[in-house]
Amino acid sequence: MKRLLVLALFLSGCGGPVGKDQSLVLHRRLEGEPQTLNALTATSDPENVVIALLQRNLLDYDEHLDLVPGLAESVEPDESRLVYTVRLRPGARWEDGTPVSAEDVKVTLEALLDPKTPALYRRSLFAELEKVDVLDPRTARATFRKAYAAQRDAFNMPLLPAHVYRGTDVATNPANRRPLATGPYRLASWEGPTIRLVRNTQYFGTAPAYEQVVLRVVPESASAFQGLLTGALDETRLNATQRPLAAKAGAIRETVYDEIAYTYIAWNNRLPQFSDARVRRALTMLLDREAIARELYGGLAKPANGPLPPGLWPHDATLRPIPHDPAAAAALLDEAGWKKGKDGLRAKGKVRLEFSLVFGGASERQRQVMELAQRAFGEAGIEAKLSPMEWGAFVEKVDTGDYEACSLSLNLDPNPDLRPNWHSSQVPPSGMNHAFYRNPRADALMDEIAGTFDRERARVLYAELQRVIAEDQPFTFLHTVSVAWGVRDRIENVTSSPIGLWLFWPGAASWQPARGSKPI
Repeated sequence: MKRLLVLALFLSGCGGPVGKDQSLVLHRRLEGEPQTLNALTATSDPENVVIALLQRNLLDYDEHLDLVPGLAESVEPDESRLVYTVRLRPGARWEDGTPVSAEDVKVTLEALLDPKTPALYRRSLFAELEKVDVLDPRTARATFRKAYAAQRDAFNMPLLPAHVYRGTDVATNPANRRPLATGPYRLASWEGPTIRLVRNTQYFGTAPAYEQVVLRVVPESASAFQGLLTGALDETRLNATQRPLAAKAGAIRETVYDEIAYTYIAWNNRLPQFSDARVRRALTMLLDREAIARELYGGLAKPANGPLPPGLWPHDATLRPIPHDPAAAAALLDEAGWKKGKDGLRAKGKVRLEFSLVFGGASERQRQVMELAQRAFGEAGIEAKLSPMEWGAFVEKVDTGDYEACSLSLNLDPNPDLRPNWHSSQVPPSGMNHAFYRNPRADALMDEIAGTFDRERARVLYAELQRVIAEDQPFTFLHTVSVAWGVRDRIENVTSSPIGLWLFWPGAASWQPARGSKPI
Protein backbone atom coordinates (compact mmCIF):
# COMPACT_ATOMS: atom_id res chain seq x y z
CA MET A 1 0.00 0.00 0.00
CA LYS A 2 2.79 2.43 0.91
CA ARG A 3 4.52 1.88 -2.44
CA LEU A 4 1.27 2.53 -4.34
CA LEU A 5 0.70 5.72 -2.35
CA VAL A 6 4.19 6.96 -3.13
CA LEU A 7 3.71 6.21 -6.83
CA ALA A 8 0.35 8.00 -6.82
CA LEU A 9 1.87 11.07 -5.19
CA PHE A 10 4.73 11.03 -7.72
CA LEU A 11 2.38 10.81 -10.68
CA SER A 12 0.01 13.45 -9.36
CA GLY A 13 2.90 15.83 -8.71
CA CYS A 14 4.42 15.76 -12.16
CA GLY A 15 2.58 18.75 -13.52
CA GLY A 16 4.28 22.12 -13.79
CA PRO A 17 3.24 25.38 -12.18
CA VAL A 18 -0.34 26.42 -12.80
CA GLY A 19 -0.72 28.53 -15.90
CA LYS A 20 2.41 27.33 -17.68
CA ASP A 21 2.28 25.84 -21.17
CA GLN A 22 3.05 22.24 -20.28
CA SER A 23 4.28 21.49 -23.81
CA LEU A 24 7.28 23.69 -22.89
CA VAL A 25 8.00 21.86 -19.65
CA LEU A 26 10.31 18.85 -19.86
CA HIS A 27 9.88 16.18 -17.17
CA ARG A 28 13.03 14.20 -16.48
CA ARG A 29 14.07 11.46 -14.10
CA LEU A 30 16.95 11.32 -11.64
CA GLU A 31 17.82 7.81 -10.46
CA GLY A 32 19.17 9.14 -7.16
CA GLU A 33 19.22 12.40 -5.24
CA PRO A 34 22.19 14.71 -5.87
CA GLN A 35 24.37 15.46 -2.86
CA THR A 36 25.78 18.64 -4.41
CA LEU A 37 25.53 20.80 -7.52
CA ASN A 38 29.14 21.92 -7.23
CA ALA A 39 30.55 20.61 -10.48
CA LEU A 40 34.09 20.27 -9.10
CA THR A 41 33.09 17.94 -6.29
CA ALA A 42 30.22 16.03 -7.94
CA THR A 43 30.89 12.30 -8.35
CA SER A 44 27.57 10.70 -9.34
CA ASP A 45 25.43 10.53 -12.48
CA PRO A 46 22.35 12.24 -10.90
CA GLU A 47 24.52 15.24 -10.01
CA ASN A 48 26.06 15.43 -13.46
CA VAL A 49 22.67 15.17 -15.20
CA VAL A 50 21.58 18.41 -13.51
CA ILE A 51 24.95 20.17 -13.80
CA ALA A 52 25.06 19.51 -17.56
CA LEU A 53 22.11 21.89 -17.96
CA LEU A 54 23.36 24.52 -15.50
CA GLN A 55 27.03 24.83 -16.42
CA ARG A 56 29.08 25.08 -19.59
CA ASN A 57 32.57 23.66 -19.41
CA LEU A 58 35.65 25.54 -20.54
CA LEU A 59 35.81 22.98 -23.36
CA ASP A 60 32.94 20.62 -24.15
CA TYR A 61 32.85 17.25 -25.88
CA ASP A 62 30.52 17.09 -28.86
CA GLU A 63 28.61 13.96 -29.86
CA HIS A 64 31.68 12.68 -31.74
CA LEU A 65 33.77 13.17 -28.57
CA ASP A 66 35.80 16.00 -30.08
CA LEU A 67 36.64 18.97 -27.84
CA VAL A 68 34.78 22.14 -28.85
CA PRO A 69 34.67 25.66 -27.38
CA GLY A 70 32.49 26.15 -24.32
CA LEU A 71 33.04 28.99 -21.86
CA ALA A 72 36.45 29.30 -23.48
CA GLU A 73 37.00 30.30 -27.08
CA SER A 74 40.19 28.30 -26.90
CA VAL A 75 42.52 26.43 -24.56
CA GLU A 76 45.87 25.97 -26.25
CA PRO A 77 49.31 24.76 -25.09
CA ASP A 78 52.65 26.24 -26.02
CA GLU A 79 55.33 24.15 -27.74
CA SER A 80 56.52 22.71 -24.41
CA ARG A 81 52.96 21.64 -23.50
CA LEU A 82 53.64 23.04 -20.05
CA VAL A 83 51.79 26.33 -20.46
CA TYR A 84 48.10 26.49 -21.44
CA THR A 85 46.44 29.77 -22.39
CA VAL A 86 42.71 29.97 -21.67
CA ARG A 87 40.80 32.62 -23.66
CA LEU A 88 37.22 33.12 -22.52
CA ARG A 89 34.19 34.04 -24.61
CA PRO A 90 33.46 37.77 -24.46
CA GLY A 91 29.72 37.28 -23.83
CA ALA A 92 29.83 34.56 -21.15
CA ARG A 93 28.17 35.65 -17.91
CA TRP A 94 27.02 34.16 -14.64
CA GLU A 95 23.28 34.24 -14.11
CA ASP A 96 23.64 37.29 -11.81
CA GLY A 97 25.11 39.23 -14.75
CA THR A 98 28.75 39.05 -13.64
CA PRO A 99 31.07 38.37 -16.60
CA VAL A 100 32.89 35.03 -16.58
CA SER A 101 36.50 36.07 -16.05
CA ALA A 102 40.07 34.89 -15.81
CA GLU A 103 39.73 35.33 -12.04
CA ASP A 104 37.13 32.54 -12.12
CA VAL A 105 39.67 30.31 -13.87
CA LYS A 106 42.31 31.14 -11.26
CA VAL A 107 40.02 30.59 -8.25
CA THR A 108 38.69 27.33 -9.70
CA LEU A 109 42.06 25.78 -10.47
CA GLU A 110 43.53 26.89 -7.16
CA ALA A 111 40.52 25.39 -5.36
CA LEU A 112 41.33 22.06 -7.02
CA LEU A 113 44.75 22.08 -5.40
CA ASP A 114 43.35 22.84 -1.93
CA PRO A 115 43.34 19.57 0.06
CA LYS A 116 40.14 20.72 1.77
CA THR A 117 38.28 20.69 -1.55
CA PRO A 118 36.79 17.18 -2.04
CA ALA A 119 37.44 17.20 -5.78
CA LEU A 120 38.22 13.48 -5.85
CA TYR A 121 38.33 13.10 -9.61
CA ARG A 122 39.44 16.43 -11.02
CA ARG A 123 42.32 17.16 -8.63
CA SER A 124 44.42 14.32 -10.02
CA LEU A 125 44.03 15.75 -13.54
CA PHE A 126 45.69 18.97 -12.38
CA ALA A 127 48.18 17.39 -9.96
CA GLU A 128 51.15 18.99 -11.72
CA LEU A 129 49.65 22.47 -11.91
CA GLU A 130 52.29 24.94 -10.72
CA LYS A 131 50.52 28.29 -10.97
CA VAL A 132 47.71 30.24 -12.63
CA ASP A 133 48.24 33.79 -13.88
CA VAL A 134 45.59 36.31 -14.89
CA LEU A 135 46.80 38.05 -18.05
CA ASP A 136 43.70 40.19 -18.63
CA PRO A 137 40.00 39.93 -17.71
CA ARG A 138 39.39 37.26 -20.36
CA THR A 139 42.75 35.47 -20.47
CA ALA A 140 44.38 33.12 -17.95
CA ARG A 141 47.58 31.12 -18.18
CA ALA A 142 48.04 27.76 -16.42
CA THR A 143 51.60 26.54 -15.98
CA PHE A 144 52.38 22.88 -15.25
CA ARG A 145 55.51 21.17 -13.90
CA LYS A 146 55.12 18.18 -16.25
CA ALA A 147 53.62 17.75 -19.69
CA TYR A 148 50.74 15.26 -19.94
CA ALA A 149 49.21 13.95 -23.15
CA ALA A 150 45.62 14.32 -21.92
CA GLN A 151 46.07 17.68 -20.18
CA ARG A 152 43.92 19.66 -22.62
CA ASP A 153 41.05 17.20 -22.06
CA ALA A 154 41.17 18.07 -18.36
CA PHE A 155 39.81 21.52 -19.28
CA ASN A 156 36.51 19.79 -20.02
CA MET A 157 35.42 21.30 -16.71
CA PRO A 158 33.16 24.07 -15.41
CA LEU A 159 34.18 27.04 -13.31
CA LEU A 160 33.40 28.36 -9.86
CA PRO A 161 32.36 32.04 -9.66
CA ALA A 162 35.27 33.82 -7.96
CA HIS A 163 32.96 36.41 -6.38
CA VAL A 164 31.08 33.61 -4.59
CA TYR A 165 33.86 31.14 -3.70
CA ARG A 166 37.01 33.21 -3.20
CA GLY A 167 38.22 32.90 0.41
CA THR A 168 35.54 30.37 1.38
CA ASP A 169 35.52 26.66 2.20
CA VAL A 170 34.53 25.17 -1.15
CA ALA A 171 33.22 22.02 0.52
CA THR A 172 30.66 23.88 2.65
CA ASN A 173 29.81 26.94 0.56
CA PRO A 174 26.00 27.37 0.39
CA ALA A 175 26.32 27.84 -3.37
CA ASN A 176 26.90 24.09 -3.64
CA ARG A 177 23.12 23.75 -3.32
CA ARG A 178 22.32 27.05 -5.02
CA PRO A 179 24.86 27.35 -7.84
CA LEU A 180 25.12 30.27 -10.21
CA ALA A 181 24.59 29.08 -13.78
CA THR A 182 26.57 29.75 -16.95
CA GLY A 183 24.52 27.33 -19.07
CA PRO A 184 21.12 27.37 -20.75
CA TYR A 185 19.19 26.88 -17.49
CA ARG A 186 19.40 28.18 -13.94
CA LEU A 187 18.20 26.60 -10.72
CA ALA A 188 14.74 27.86 -9.74
CA SER A 189 14.11 25.52 -6.80
CA TRP A 190 15.35 22.37 -5.11
CA GLU A 191 12.69 21.06 -2.78
CA GLY A 192 12.98 17.51 -1.53
CA PRO A 193 13.14 15.12 -4.49
CA THR A 194 12.25 17.76 -7.09
CA ILE A 195 14.64 20.12 -8.85
CA ARG A 196 13.17 22.75 -11.15
CA LEU A 197 15.25 24.58 -13.73
CA VAL A 198 14.16 27.58 -15.82
CA ARG A 199 15.74 29.34 -18.79
CA ASN A 200 18.83 31.35 -17.92
CA THR A 201 18.26 34.79 -19.46
CA GLN A 202 21.98 35.60 -19.06
CA TYR A 203 23.09 32.62 -21.17
CA PHE A 204 25.37 33.60 -24.05
CA GLY A 205 24.11 30.89 -26.40
CA THR A 206 20.84 30.07 -28.11
CA ALA A 207 17.95 29.86 -25.67
CA PRO A 208 16.74 26.27 -25.12
CA ALA A 209 13.36 25.28 -26.54
CA TYR A 210 11.92 24.23 -23.19
CA GLU A 211 11.08 26.97 -20.72
CA GLN A 212 11.48 24.62 -17.76
CA VAL A 213 13.02 21.28 -16.89
CA VAL A 214 11.57 19.49 -13.89
CA LEU A 215 13.81 16.71 -12.58
CA ARG A 216 12.39 14.27 -10.04
CA VAL A 217 14.20 11.67 -8.01
CA VAL A 218 12.53 8.36 -8.86
CA PRO A 219 14.85 5.59 -7.67
CA GLU A 220 12.66 2.63 -8.55
CA SER A 221 12.74 1.52 -12.18
CA ALA A 222 9.14 0.27 -12.07
CA SER A 223 7.81 3.61 -10.81
CA ALA A 224 9.81 5.51 -13.41
CA PHE A 225 8.49 3.27 -16.17
CA GLN A 226 4.90 3.89 -15.08
CA GLY A 227 5.67 7.59 -15.20
CA LEU A 228 6.94 7.19 -18.76
CA LEU A 229 3.84 5.28 -19.83
CA THR A 230 1.47 7.91 -18.42
CA GLY A 231 3.50 10.88 -19.65
CA ALA A 232 4.38 12.03 -16.14
CA LEU A 233 8.01 11.50 -17.18
CA ASP A 234 9.39 12.22 -20.63
CA GLU A 235 12.39 9.89 -20.43
CA THR A 236 13.88 7.02 -18.45
CA ARG A 237 16.24 4.10 -18.81
CA LEU A 238 14.53 0.86 -19.94
CA ASN A 239 15.38 -2.62 -18.73
CA ALA A 240 14.94 -5.81 -20.74
CA THR A 241 11.41 -6.42 -19.44
CA GLN A 242 10.25 -2.88 -20.10
CA ARG A 243 11.53 -2.56 -23.67
CA PRO A 244 8.80 -4.64 -25.38
CA LEU A 245 6.13 -3.04 -23.18
CA ALA A 246 7.29 0.41 -24.20
CA ALA A 247 7.23 -0.59 -27.87
CA LYS A 248 3.60 -1.77 -27.55
CA ALA A 249 2.50 1.28 -25.57
CA GLY A 250 2.97 3.75 -28.41
CA ALA A 251 4.03 7.40 -28.03
CA ILE A 252 7.47 6.20 -26.87
CA ARG A 253 10.65 6.00 -28.95
CA GLU A 254 13.62 3.88 -27.97
CA THR A 255 17.19 5.13 -28.21
CA VAL A 256 20.00 2.60 -27.84
CA TYR A 257 23.67 3.51 -27.49
CA ASP A 258 26.89 1.86 -26.34
CA GLU A 259 28.32 3.44 -23.21
CA ILE A 260 32.04 3.84 -22.61
CA ALA A 261 31.44 2.41 -19.18
CA TYR A 262 31.33 -0.86 -17.29
CA THR A 263 29.59 -2.29 -14.27
CA TYR A 264 31.64 -3.88 -11.53
CA ILE A 265 31.92 -5.28 -8.04
CA ALA A 266 34.76 -3.61 -6.14
CA TRP A 267 36.65 -5.59 -3.53
CA ASN A 268 38.21 -3.51 -0.77
CA ASN A 269 41.76 -4.70 -1.38
CA ARG A 270 43.06 -3.62 2.03
CA LEU A 271 40.83 -6.15 3.82
CA PRO A 272 42.24 -9.62 4.62
CA GLN A 273 39.57 -11.48 2.65
CA PHE A 274 40.39 -9.52 -0.53
CA SER A 275 44.13 -8.85 -0.21
CA ASP A 276 45.05 -11.91 -2.30
CA ALA A 277 44.58 -11.60 -6.07
CA ARG A 278 43.79 -15.33 -6.25
CA VAL A 279 40.68 -14.75 -4.14
CA ARG A 280 39.57 -11.83 -6.29
CA ARG A 281 40.05 -13.85 -9.49
CA ALA A 282 38.13 -16.74 -7.97
CA LEU A 283 35.21 -14.47 -7.12
CA THR A 284 35.06 -13.36 -10.75
CA MET A 285 35.25 -16.96 -12.01
CA LEU A 286 32.24 -17.90 -9.89
CA LEU A 287 29.96 -15.53 -11.81
CA ASP A 288 28.35 -16.61 -15.08
CA ARG A 289 28.42 -13.17 -16.66
CA GLU A 290 27.33 -14.50 -20.06
CA ALA A 291 24.13 -15.90 -18.53
CA ILE A 292 23.49 -12.70 -16.60
CA ALA A 293 23.84 -10.69 -19.82
CA ARG A 294 21.32 -12.92 -21.59
CA GLU A 295 18.79 -13.18 -18.79
CA LEU A 296 18.83 -9.70 -17.28
CA TYR A 297 20.06 -7.41 -20.04
CA GLY A 298 18.19 -8.88 -22.98
CA GLY A 299 21.38 -9.14 -25.00
CA LEU A 300 22.44 -5.53 -24.35
CA ALA A 301 25.51 -6.47 -22.30
CA LYS A 302 28.78 -8.36 -22.66
CA PRO A 303 31.30 -9.51 -20.04
CA ALA A 304 33.87 -6.77 -19.46
CA ASN A 305 37.52 -7.67 -19.91
CA GLY A 306 39.12 -4.91 -17.83
CA PRO A 307 39.25 -1.21 -16.99
CA LEU A 308 38.92 0.16 -20.54
CA PRO A 309 35.65 -0.62 -22.34
CA PRO A 310 35.17 -0.87 -26.12
CA GLY A 311 34.71 2.49 -27.79
CA LEU A 312 37.86 3.95 -26.24
CA TRP A 313 40.89 4.15 -28.50
CA PRO A 314 43.27 2.21 -26.17
CA HIS A 315 40.82 -0.67 -25.49
CA ASP A 316 42.55 -4.04 -25.94
CA ALA A 317 40.09 -6.38 -27.64
CA THR A 318 42.60 -9.27 -27.48
CA LEU A 319 42.32 -9.42 -23.69
CA ARG A 320 39.80 -12.14 -22.97
CA PRO A 321 37.35 -11.82 -20.08
CA ILE A 322 38.00 -14.23 -17.21
CA PRO A 323 35.78 -17.28 -17.90
CA HIS A 324 33.07 -18.71 -15.70
CA ASP A 325 34.79 -21.70 -14.06
CA PRO A 326 33.59 -22.66 -10.55
CA ALA A 327 35.96 -25.63 -10.34
CA ALA A 328 39.02 -23.50 -11.09
CA ALA A 329 37.73 -20.87 -8.66
CA ALA A 330 37.47 -23.48 -5.90
CA ALA A 331 41.04 -24.58 -6.58
CA LEU A 332 42.28 -20.98 -6.34
CA LEU A 333 40.47 -20.46 -3.05
CA ASP A 334 41.95 -23.66 -1.64
CA GLU A 335 45.39 -22.59 -2.84
CA ALA A 336 44.98 -19.22 -1.12
CA GLY A 337 44.17 -21.00 2.15
CA TRP A 338 40.41 -20.42 2.23
CA LYS A 339 39.21 -23.98 2.84
CA LYS A 340 35.70 -25.27 3.34
CA GLY A 341 34.81 -26.32 6.88
CA LYS A 342 32.27 -28.85 8.09
CA ASP A 343 29.56 -26.21 7.78
CA GLY A 344 30.40 -25.83 4.07
CA LEU A 345 31.71 -22.28 4.53
CA ARG A 346 35.21 -21.19 3.67
CA ALA A 347 37.61 -19.83 6.26
CA LYS A 348 41.29 -19.21 6.82
CA GLY A 349 42.01 -19.99 10.44
CA LYS A 350 39.32 -18.20 12.42
CA VAL A 351 38.53 -15.68 9.68
CA ARG A 352 35.53 -16.61 7.54
CA LEU A 353 35.27 -15.66 3.89
CA GLU A 354 32.23 -13.45 4.27
CA PHE A 355 31.44 -9.85 3.42
CA SER A 356 28.74 -7.23 3.06
CA LEU A 357 27.99 -6.29 -0.56
CA VAL A 358 26.51 -2.79 -0.75
CA PHE A 359 24.79 -1.24 -3.76
CA GLY A 360 22.29 1.46 -4.69
CA GLY A 361 19.09 -0.32 -3.81
CA ALA A 362 16.49 1.13 -6.16
CA SER A 363 17.40 -0.62 -9.43
CA GLU A 364 15.54 -3.87 -9.90
CA ARG A 365 18.14 -5.19 -12.35
CA GLN A 366 20.97 -4.29 -10.00
CA ARG A 367 19.22 -6.16 -7.22
CA GLN A 368 18.76 -9.20 -9.47
CA VAL A 369 22.43 -9.20 -10.51
CA MET A 370 23.48 -9.01 -6.86
CA GLU A 371 21.14 -11.87 -5.92
CA LEU A 372 22.65 -14.05 -8.66
CA ALA A 373 26.13 -13.16 -7.41
CA GLN A 374 25.13 -13.95 -3.83
CA ARG A 375 23.84 -17.35 -4.92
CA ALA A 376 27.00 -18.17 -6.89
CA PHE A 377 29.23 -17.16 -3.97
CA GLY A 378 27.09 -19.16 -1.55
CA GLU A 379 27.44 -22.32 -3.64
CA ALA A 380 31.21 -21.93 -3.32
CA GLY A 381 31.07 -21.57 0.47
CA ILE A 382 31.28 -17.77 0.56
CA GLU A 383 28.71 -15.74 2.46
CA ALA A 384 27.79 -12.44 0.79
CA LYS A 385 25.30 -10.32 2.72
CA LEU A 386 23.42 -7.99 0.39
CA SER A 387 23.02 -4.45 1.66
CA PRO A 388 20.97 -2.17 -0.62
CA MET A 389 21.31 1.50 0.36
CA GLU A 390 19.74 4.88 -0.34
CA TRP A 391 21.71 6.52 -3.13
CA GLY A 392 23.27 9.43 -1.25
CA ALA A 393 24.47 7.31 1.65
CA PHE A 394 25.79 4.72 -0.79
CA VAL A 395 27.82 7.26 -2.80
CA GLU A 396 29.33 8.64 0.40
CA LYS A 397 30.33 5.15 1.52
CA VAL A 398 31.96 4.41 -1.85
CA ASP A 399 33.80 7.74 -2.06
CA THR A 400 35.36 7.20 1.37
CA GLY A 401 36.18 3.51 0.77
CA ASP A 402 34.12 2.59 3.83
CA TYR A 403 32.81 -0.75 2.57
CA GLU A 404 33.81 -4.39 2.18
CA ALA A 405 32.44 -4.91 -1.34
CA CYS A 406 30.29 -2.65 -3.48
CA SER A 407 28.71 -2.69 -6.92
CA LEU A 408 28.47 0.29 -9.21
CA SER A 409 29.21 1.43 -12.77
CA LEU A 410 32.05 3.62 -13.99
CA ASN A 411 31.87 6.02 -16.93
CA LEU A 412 35.14 7.01 -18.56
CA ASP A 413 36.24 10.10 -20.46
CA PRO A 414 36.93 9.90 -24.22
CA ASN A 415 40.67 10.36 -23.64
CA PRO A 416 40.93 8.19 -20.54
CA ASP A 417 43.23 8.80 -17.61
CA LEU A 418 43.10 5.80 -15.28
CA ARG A 419 45.09 7.41 -12.49
CA PRO A 420 42.11 8.82 -10.53
CA ASN A 421 40.64 5.32 -10.10
CA TRP A 422 43.69 3.07 -10.04
CA HIS A 423 46.86 4.89 -8.97
CA SER A 424 48.02 4.13 -5.41
CA SER A 425 48.36 7.87 -4.73
CA GLN A 426 44.60 8.25 -5.27
CA VAL A 427 43.20 6.15 -2.43
CA PRO A 428 40.65 7.94 -0.19
CA PRO A 429 40.62 10.65 0.95
CA SER A 430 42.97 11.85 -1.81
CA GLY A 431 41.19 10.38 -4.81
CA MET A 432 38.75 7.85 -6.24
CA ASN A 433 40.78 4.63 -5.91
CA HIS A 434 38.15 3.46 -3.45
CA ALA A 435 39.19 -0.21 -3.78
CA PHE A 436 42.61 0.72 -2.31
CA TYR A 437 44.35 -0.99 -5.23
CA ARG A 438 48.15 -0.82 -5.12
CA ASN A 439 50.52 -2.22 -7.73
CA PRO A 440 53.90 -0.56 -8.42
CA ARG A 441 53.95 -1.74 -12.03
CA ALA A 442 50.46 -0.34 -12.66
CA ASP A 443 51.53 2.97 -11.08
CA ALA A 444 54.63 3.13 -13.29
CA LEU A 445 52.61 2.40 -16.43
CA MET A 446 50.00 5.06 -15.62
CA ASP A 447 52.72 7.62 -14.95
CA GLU A 448 54.47 6.77 -18.21
CA ILE A 449 51.23 6.87 -20.21
CA ALA A 450 50.41 10.31 -18.81
CA GLY A 451 53.61 11.70 -20.35
CA THR A 452 53.49 9.76 -23.64
CA PHE A 453 52.44 11.84 -26.66
CA ASP A 454 52.95 9.12 -29.27
CA ARG A 455 49.56 7.40 -29.44
CA GLU A 456 50.89 4.08 -30.74
CA ARG A 457 53.43 3.90 -27.90
CA ALA A 458 50.66 4.82 -25.47
CA ARG A 459 48.50 2.04 -26.91
CA VAL A 460 51.22 -0.52 -26.14
CA LEU A 461 51.53 0.77 -22.57
CA TYR A 462 47.75 0.76 -22.12
CA ALA A 463 47.60 -2.86 -23.30
CA GLU A 464 50.08 -3.89 -20.61
CA LEU A 465 48.26 -1.84 -17.99
CA GLN A 466 44.94 -3.50 -18.82
CA ARG A 467 46.54 -6.93 -18.44
CA VAL A 468 48.16 -6.04 -15.11
CA ILE A 469 44.86 -4.80 -13.67
CA ALA A 470 42.87 -7.67 -15.16
CA GLU A 471 45.32 -10.18 -13.66
CA ASP A 472 45.00 -8.54 -10.23
CA GLN A 473 41.18 -8.24 -10.46
CA PRO A 474 40.83 -5.47 -7.86
CA PHE A 475 37.32 -5.27 -9.31
CA THR A 476 35.22 -7.99 -10.77
CA PHE A 477 34.60 -6.35 -14.13
CA LEU A 478 31.01 -7.36 -14.77
CA HIS A 479 29.62 -5.98 -18.03
CA THR A 480 29.94 -3.38 -20.73
CA VAL A 481 26.42 -2.30 -21.52
CA SER A 482 24.39 -0.92 -24.37
CA VAL A 483 21.78 1.37 -22.87
CA ALA A 484 18.15 1.48 -23.96
CA TRP A 485 16.34 4.72 -23.20
CA GLY A 486 12.66 5.41 -23.60
CA VAL A 487 11.69 8.94 -24.69
CA ARG A 488 8.18 10.29 -25.21
CA ASP A 489 7.60 11.07 -28.87
CA ARG A 490 6.52 14.62 -28.00
CA ILE A 491 10.27 15.32 -27.83
CA GLU A 492 12.42 15.80 -30.92
CA ASN A 493 16.15 16.18 -31.62
CA VAL A 494 17.23 13.53 -29.10
CA THR A 495 20.77 12.49 -30.00
CA SER A 496 23.22 10.24 -28.21
CA SER A 497 26.94 9.71 -27.89
CA PRO A 498 29.17 7.13 -26.20
CA ILE A 499 28.98 9.32 -23.08
CA GLY A 500 25.20 9.19 -23.06
CA LEU A 501 22.31 11.46 -23.92
CA TRP A 502 23.45 14.60 -22.09
CA LEU A 503 27.07 14.59 -20.92
CA PHE A 504 28.15 16.04 -24.28
CA TRP A 505 27.27 19.35 -25.89
CA PRO A 506 24.54 20.24 -26.62
CA GLY A 507 23.01 16.98 -25.38
CA ALA A 508 19.65 17.43 -23.65
CA ALA A 509 19.91 21.21 -23.99
CA SER A 510 18.98 20.78 -27.66
CA TRP A 511 15.84 18.69 -27.08
CA GLN A 512 12.74 20.29 -28.61
CA PRO A 513 8.96 19.83 -28.46
CA ALA A 514 7.67 17.97 -31.48
CA ARG A 515 5.48 20.02 -33.77
CA GLY A 516 1.94 20.01 -32.56
CA SER A 517 2.88 18.25 -29.32
CA LYS A 518 0.47 18.65 -26.46
CA PRO A 519 0.74 17.96 -22.74
CA ILE A 520 -0.50 14.59 -21.52
